[in-house]
Amino acid sequence: MLGAIGRDIHFARRSLRRTPVLTAAAVLSIAIGIAATTSVFSIVDAALFRPPPFDHPDQLAALFVTRQTPNRPIERERWSWTRYRLLGELSASFEQVASVSQSVLALTNDDPQPINAEVVSATYLPLLRVQPIAGRAFSAADEQPDAPAVALIGYDLWQSRYGADQSIIGRTIGLNGVTITVIGILPRGFVGLTGRAQLWVSPAMPPRMSYADYLTTNQNFISVVGRLRSGTTIDAARAELAIVGRNIQQRAPSQSSALATQFAATAVTLNEARIDPSTRTPMLLLLVAVGCLLLLACANVAGLLLGNAVSRRREIAIRIATGATRSRIVQQLLVEASTLAAVGGLLGVLVAVPVTMRAGVPAAMWRGRNFYGAISEFSTPRVDMRVLLFSIAICALVTLIFGLVPALQATKLDLTSALKSGIGSGVRAGGSRFELRRVIVAAEAFLAMVLLVAGGSLAATWGRIASMDVGFDRTHLLTFLIRPSEVKYPVDKAPALLTRLLDDIQRLPSVEAASVDGCAPVGTGCANSTLYVLGRPQPAPNEAPPVLRHYIGPNHFRMLGVPVLRGRVFTDRDRAGSPRVAVINQTAAKRFWPDEDPIGKRVWFGGGSSFNSPDSSAEIVGIVGNVAYQSLDEHPFQPDFYTPYAQFTYASRTILVRTRGEPIALVAEVRRAVSAVDPTLALFEVRSMEERMGDSWARLSYQTKILGAFAVVALFLAATGIFAVVAHVVSDRRREIGIRVALGATHVQVLTAVGGSGARPALIGLVAGVPAAVLVGRGLAASVYGIRPFEPRVIGAVVVTVVAATLAAAYLAARRALSVDPLEAIRNE
Repeated sequence: MLGAIGRDIHFARRSLRRTPVLTAAAVLSIAIGIAATTSVFSIVDAALFRPPPFDHPDQLAALFVTRQTPNRPIERERWSWTRYRLLGELSASFEQVASVSQSVLALTNDDPQPINAEVVSATYLPLLRVQPIAGRAFSAADEQPDAPAVALIGYDLWQSRYGADQSIIGRTIGLNGVTITVIGILPRGFVGLTGRAQLWVSPAMPPRMSYADYLTTNQNFISVVGRLRSGTTIDAARAELAIVGRNIQQRAPSQSSALATQFAATAVTLNEARIDPSTRTPMLLLLVAVGCLLLLACANVAGLLLGNAVSRRREIAIRIATGATRSRIVQQLLVEASTLAAVGGLLGVLVAVPVTMRAGVPAAMWRGRNFYGAISEFSTPRVDMRVLLFSIAICALVTLIFGLVPALQATKLDLTSALKSGIGSGVRAGGSRFELRRVIVAAEAFLAMVLLVAGGSLAATWGRIASMDVGFDRTHLLTFLIRPSEVKYPVDKAPALLTRLLDDIQRLPSVEAASVDGCAPVGTGCANSTLYVLGRPQPAPNEAPPVLRHYIGPNHFRMLGVPVLRGRVFTDRDRAGSPRVAVINQTAAKRFWPDEDPIGKRVWFGGGSSFNSPDSSAEIVGIVGNVAYQSLDEHPFQPDFYTPYAQFTYASRTILVRTRGEPIALVAEVRRAVSAVDPTLALFEVRSMEERMGDSWARLSYQTKILGAFAVVALFLAATGIFAVVAHVVSDRRREIGIRVALGATHVQVLTAVGGSGARPALIGLVAGVPAAVLVGRGLAASVYGIRPFEPRVIGAVVVTVVAATLAAAYLAARRALSVDPLEAIRNE
């Protein structure tokens, strides 16, 4: 058997060398399909399927408090420190549970440097089965409120900041102005559950350097992960947590005015917890799109092999007549298809490796939008063994399906007519094969139509979003965050700090104006709250309408170029001790006061601000235009409520600076101005507004570019299939063409008769693709914000493009028929 396969491989190489154009076209088609499929699968695998990079990740689970109010779905929440400690005492399904919360601190030795950190319990590293490469890990004693200030540093920070000097252990560093001793160095590549941590501190540290109430507050902001005991399933753990959660609620109750609210707890696998819910749909969309492209590439190969089978029918007939069995010939043809698949697959993988490494997947594709808090996505694409095995499986599938069908069709022939006929005698002997090729051409046109409409719809949406009026002047705008210690700057001291910062920044010659907010426009991270209107029935906390809250400076709207529609905006007189005031945007005015004037109405908000009761309500004094305070590809305009930062704010804020020149060129001056106010302050996420705008539509632009590339390749493959069909028809019907020309057929008649054999099935596929494209548009509209269910201009442009490509491919292939010499064609027969 091995000897026969070896002879088949040798024969396949000789056979493929005799048809170099067909071989190159087939290998190129397979390579394109495999390269695209491998690259996209590596991205999707990283985002959805690849397990987290920890020991036995199937045993790890993320744990949540659950809250259910009648007539509302179950809501998941994280934990407070008190509830986490009770969980560790009451749960028996887990070997260990550990707490982790993400923190962004500043290394304050010399030049302040932003640092991503994790606040973790002593059980965190043992649970993840990670050991320091030097020094020691945290112990239970390090969690005590009066414990010495200690920290662990990551390998990369150790290398870059401290020159890989092991004497750093036992030395002190400054974090948010607090002196802390380094006790250990963690291994290379370990970045914690957040996926980007460089430094770790114990829960005893936040009360000293960032959040005074970390250990005592009842707010749920701490993530919890657990490792299941051997033999315990996730379902069994959930059943136990449902009871444990109720017990914890009784011992450390959550604040809720809804009497019927039920509390419990649950767990999900860490792999499920890491997936942002908004990531799954675009990832699956890419997978479906690349599946269509691979199907089209394989169909193209099948069409080429069927055409080759027509040309080889006399050879195959002779082999059967001399004793070869049908199965033996099918085996030989499958070996040829396998050779094509192997070469094309290898070439595709070789292309996919660098493409995947340079894919440049934007972080916005899957980061920062989930409620799982500190659980990272671990989603860097790479071509690893999982992806290679997937590519091999795809190559095998290509060989089996799109090599077997042509091989079986090639052996279905009439020996007598096949032995008598020569090339150019007509298509009767291979009629069924020709009809199958027409079906394949129609299918290629259909798939190309669908991919082009999908890519075109995304491109049209991207164009609309890129040109969207975001409600403010985006030019010459610098943004950055400051994250001072809220222990050093509690809410009563935060306004004074921000006033000094804004005053010093605005004194810079290159600065026109500066303001402050909780977030920058066209991003995420704006403060959410709930709205209550004085004089209206007070809804329960879980039923109050959500709004966005902003604590801003007096010149905020003028600096951003936001129009004032009615009333007034804030002035320097709106400060602590003066009557509380608020400004709302146009969306809020229409939604909450559709038939009345909101000016003069009084509102208050849920949460911990000083506007959180009827007695501390604020009077609405103005209405301004809408500003896009959310990502442009996800409902950018929301109800916004503004209050003066001088009446209440937190110290951790976003600073917005209007510059006279290039914003990024001003960073050094701004940093010096900030340092003059407080040398321990670092600048975080320094970006121009134009950069933030690019991030805002990064996901949509990425999808558009990939689907656009797929659509172009699909059109090329479909055109190649049409060209191949017409070219084979010309070769197979040379005698008929010669007779037509001899009888006086014009060039137009010859081109029409021959070219129509490829163009007609393609146009049929195009017609069938129109309703399918409409359905695709509706599906995209349901899953991607901003896409219209029906884009007539896109569909019209795609139809024109596919028709033009079809006619061009048919014409270029049919031109060969004009060179047929009637006498020579008839004489050869």
